[in-house]
Amino acid sequence: MVAQRDGRMKSPLSVTKWGSGHANFVGLHGWGGSHKTFVPLINYLPEGIVIEAPDLPGCGQSSLPDRWRVETIADMVSDSISFESGFTIIGNCTGGVIGAEMARIKPDLVKRLVMIDPFAYSPWYFALFLKGNFGRVAYRTAFASPIGRFFTNMALSGKRDGDTDLTSSFERVDHDAVYSFLKMMGEHEGPSRYAGLALPIDIIIGENTFRAVEKSAAILGEVWPHATLRVIQGAGHLPIEERSETLANLVFNYE
Repeated sequence: MVAQRDGRMKSPLSVTKWGSGHANFVGLHGWGGSHKTFVPLINYLPEGIVIEAPDLPGCGQSSLPDRWRVETIADMVSDSISFESGFTIIGNCTGGVIGAEMARIKPDLVKRLVMIDPFAYSPWYFALFLKGNFGRVAYRTAFASPIGRFFTNMALSGKRDGDTDLTSSFERVDHDAVYSFLKMMGEHEGPSRYAGLALPIDIIIGENTFRAVEKSAAILGEVWPHATLRVIQGAGHLPIEERSETLANLVFNYE
């Protein structure tokens, strides 16, 4: 934690809060995203629900970690949110891995885990970005330049619905930090680390998402036989934007 000038402690991550009440949710965005990932859900936020969504390192106003380790990021999230009683984690894409780590280290606080279009492993195109200098150039070509983002988003048109954009959030990130985050995920040991989780788990994917996400859902289903898999019809990799109301009902109207 970092001390402010007035002596109060400053959270390591910038956190945005919506709603009020006693049902607590933590939103964890994915690679290259920010707290804005969860804005489409706010129009469908039921009464009595609070969401806190931090910007993960390299995004928004958040500070960088001492080490790029999943457990370090999970600790930073835990130190940044205000909830002192049980909460549900909504992990979008790679944010689901951070959510699983939080469930592992804070089993008394994390009461439910919702993973939206998660990756349980690094597919070949992520692995390509991690191949030394060539990978760094490939990453910057695809995500760090406006022209690269345009063509990347066009190439992924079959994995999104309507006017949604899979690359626009990369306009506002620290690319060195985002690349380090991707490298961290590539080096992570994988879902077997979380085989002992017994809390309720929902895995929600889009009908037209990446094949790697479909494979990831199957892998996670083997790790957590008690997990519930739901497929949102017509959605791609961005169910939060593409089918906001449907997703909100699945996430918030849980019994």
